[in-house]
Amino acid sequence: MDIVKIKLWVPDQVALNEILSAAKVSLDCGSPRRDETGNFVITLYATKAEAKKIAALKYRHEMDEKYGAVLAERQKEVSKTDRFKGGKVKPQGLGIKK
Repeated sequence: MDIVKIKLWVPDQVALNEILSAAKVSLDCGSPRRDETGNFVITLYATKAEAKKIAALKYRHEMDEKYGAVLAERQKEVSKTDRFKGGKVKPQGLGIKK
């Protein structure tokens, strides 16, 4: 996978709009938090080509270019068996319906 994790520090909503219009990225879940300087700290996920577009912008950033390898390793931990046997086994859980 050629996924890059990008941590960005942006001053305001205008800067965030500039970044999001510059490249095709996915945002991390949740609202951005502020650091001690007042900048928003956001996490983005993008391909390497799109990450280069973000790096070219003037904002402080950190990139984890090995993030795709981490995802590939984690994917190996996921079971390949079909626990519902093609729909023949009904899902069971502790959920409460109201």
